[in-house]
Amino acid sequence: MNKHLIRGLVVGGLFSVATTWIAAADAFAEGGFALLASAVFGLAAGLCLAGLVVANFAMLAAEEQKTETARATRQIAAHAHA
Repeated sequence: MNKHLIRGLVVGGLFSVATTWIAAADAFAEGGFALLASAVFGLAAGLCLAGLVVANFAMLAAEEQKTETARATRQIAAHAHA
């Protein structure tokens, strides 16, 4: 797995945990269904944010791979003409 994807998953997971915690923290005093609803809502929002973060890191990895492929192609062409 690419280092950018691993970093994206870690950062996205941290966003998801933080968003879930913030959403559920206000409902701890009430408990019950209010806490459950807040936690589920926070988790859903956190997973959406995490998905965007992971997608951003995946696009960065794809762009980096294209750059490496182009660089390797230029090196092969330079050696072929030398």
